[in-house]
Amino acid sequence: MKTQNLLSKRTILFLLAVTCISAGSLISGPALAQSKKAVTKISFKKDKYNRIYLPARVDKDTIALLFATYSKTLRLTPYFYETRQLWPSWDRLMSTDKNGGPHSKSVFYLPKIEVGPLKFRNEETVINQAFPDTIATGSTGTLMVYQYNWKINNDRNEVFVSKTPFSPEQAYTTINYKNNTAPTAVVNISNVNSEFILDLGSGAGFLVSSSTAIGRAIIDEYRLSPSRTVVSNVHSDKLVDTIYEAVIPNMTFNGMALKNQKVVISSAVPKNIIGTGFLGKYNLIMNNSKKRKVESAVILEKRLVD
Repeated sequence: MKTQNLLSKRTILFLLAVTCISAGSLISGPALAQSKKAVTKISFKKDKYNRIYLPARVDKDTIALLFATYSKTLRLTPYFYETRQLWPSWDRLMSTDKNGGPHSKSVFYLPKIEVGPLKFRNEETVINQAFPDTIATGSTGTLMVYQYNWKINNDRNEVFVSKTPFSPEQAYTTINYKNNTAPTAVVNISNVNSEFILDLGSGAGFLVSSSTAIGRAIIDEYRLSPSRTVVSNVHSDKLVDTIYEAVIPNMTFNGMALKNQKVVISSAVPKNIIGTGFLGKYNLIMNNSKKRKVESAVILEKRLVD
């Protein structure tokens, strides 16, 4: 009798356990799926060049954070170093200057920065002494951007952020690129192919370095003379920038034919760049892959308003 009672109790406990597990699965399954597909919406402001400024907060300071997709690290003005909000890392960020020589900056850690409701911690940061516009007190780095997928709606000045990839609604063109690098696309002008970095932190359209093969080809084919000379401090201290301008009747961008595009050729920029002067004409998706065999992608979508 005792044995039967013991078996009955065990049977009841087993059935209760199975029921709880099943109920838990029914509750947690969709909840987990929903959490993985959680999407955050952030409203942003734009300047006259269509560059995006995200609302951000560092400690007690509210800042306008330029959404940039070129530089690796977060960049902040000297104010945040002077207020001791940065921690030294003892590392140096190495790069190449205009003349091809080595150039380095001290790397710091920012304990916490909030972008809308998103929290980023211990971001690698460098001090930028010369932001092009005083409105920008910082700019994102690709290390930050790659942590999420981004769907930018330029019609409504909104960006949606998620851990899962976004699907396009009206794709114009898809640009695949290697993971953990700045996004690039191939441009053909004057029968010369060249990779251009897609930098949403630049207000330029098509900005070409005069030291590249495509820059020299454009100058030669269109017999360009300098349109102006300025002193730039963006890429180095007091660098004389010789600028050429041309309207290219026929060219391709990622294999797509374009007509009558304005191109600016500069002696100060180290690499070819496509900025928001062109990219801002589209809505944009950045899907950042975490898989080794799956490339990241930038997808341009047609806007409702041209």
